[in-house]
Amino acid sequence: MSPNSVIDAIRSRRSVREFTDRAVANDQLGGWLEAACWAPNHRLAEPWRFIVLEHGGAKRREIAEMFRTLSYETSAQLPEPKRTAVADAAREEVLSAPALIYAYSLVDDDKEATKENYAATACAVQNLSLAAHADGFAVGWSTGRVTRLPGLASTIGADESWEMVGGLFIGEPERMPRAQRQPMEEVVTWL
Repeated sequence: MSPNSVIDAIRSRRSVREFTDRAVANDQLGGWLEAACWAPNHRLAEPWRFIVLEHGGAKRREIAEMFRTLSYETSAQLPEPKRTAVADAAREEVLSAPALIYAYSLVDDDKEATKENYAATACAVQNLSLAAHADGFAVGWSTGRVTRLPGLASTIGADESWEMVGGLFIGEPERMPRAQRQPMEEVVTWL
């Protein structure tokens, strides 16, 4: 891989949450998870933990219902039937994503190590996202309500002490959005 192809992948990768019906094969998903595990990590802690919710599986359906309930409860300000529609859309997003992974990082007694673990896991998610992008897929990295479901950790078998890094919706993008970044000079200071 040339350095330019890495830069091109970084610049063209986008966060996507609308996917085609194309399935993600487990071996392909495993390859992306392997790429995630090669992320840089301080002290070689390998602090990431991933939980894959199989498409059509019982746990995925359970999480979808939990997300529907939370979405319904948190949209109390909306009139019916809009409130029900929002809740149903939340459930459908969980059910229809070709792949869904929860990413966690390990928490340490040392606050500095915990911060490093979170950063390393974020790097792992970026590796996974770039690997998926190289294969024509996209990742929608959520830190929203789908990661804050009451009882989520116990439902999916995550250790209660782990720190949530995100819910990763993965699939072939319906369309790739365009994005811009402000000029480097706006965010970089040279001393």
